[in-house]
Parts: sequence; C-alpha cells; structure tokens
Amino acid sequence: MFYIFYILICGGALAQAVRESTKQPIGLLVAAMAMTPVIVSICGGLPVDFMKVNFSKVRDD
Repeated sequence: MFYIFYILICGGALAQAVRESTKQPIGLLVAAMAMTPVIVSICGGLPVDFMKVNFSKVRDD
C-alpha cells in the first residue's frame, strides 16, 4: 500500500512539474523520486546511535 501511495504522489508531482509554465528539471525530479526509497531504506537499517564513537576500539589501535 505504501508503494502505491508513493507512486501516486510521484506521478502527481511529475504531472505538476510538466504543466508548469517555466521549465523544470524533470530528470532531477525523477532521480530524487527514485533515490528517496533507497536512502530511507539505508538510513532505516542503521542503529539509533550509529554516530556514537566507540573509544575502546580507537585506543586499541
């Protein structure tokens, strides 16, 4: 169901960009639409404290 809504939203944004009177970067818009689920899935798989530095590993080196 999420994929259907995402495709509908992307289709609506693309249709609106095509109908604008000024030229829009359609290729950039399509690339952003394609990469958003990838970025969300990568960031969604990270632990909550992924920025925390493990100082015990740094000291052992």
